[in-house]
Amino acid sequence: MSNITLYNITSEQLRINELLEELEGELNPELEAALIMNEKNFLAKCEGYIESIAFFKAKQEAAKVRIDEYQRIKRIAENAEKRLKERMQWAMETLGRDKVEVGLHKISLRSSTAVNITDEAHIPSYYIKVETKIDKDTIKRDLKNGIAVEGAELVTNQSIQIR
Repeated sequence: MSNITLYNITSEQLRINELLEELEGELNPELEAALIMNEKNFLAKCEGYIESIAFFKAKQEAAKVRIDEYQRIKRIAENAEKRLKERMQWAMETLGRDKVEVGLHKISLRSSTAVNITDEAHIPSYYIKVETKIDKDTIKRDLKNGIAVEGAELVTNQSIQIR
């Protein structure tokens, strides 16, 4: 059974269906045995697939936990780095030091320019970026209510559900 693939099982079922059609629906013992064997193979293969799906789902959950933990560690490290730099900058500014050499490292204060928005309401529209996003929920509702929406259509998709 391990060499039998879902593709082979499906092909075999289609072959059996063709034979049944040729025999005008007459079920002989060989065909009945083939149907039973193919059904057993199909169910066994589905069970194996379900076990594999459960395995990979568990791996996804374990990875998600690790990702969350690593993101937390990253956030802590970024915050610590930021606080340490802020304290060193404060100390250098307070002591009037622009440059400091410590061992192999050189620390210096440098100037940079940044834009600080004090009141967004007064910013001219020329400077405002607008992002366009299609509202699929509204389109779906309108299509379901019989309203034609050019460039969109309702499609029915199939998906597998395992309980």
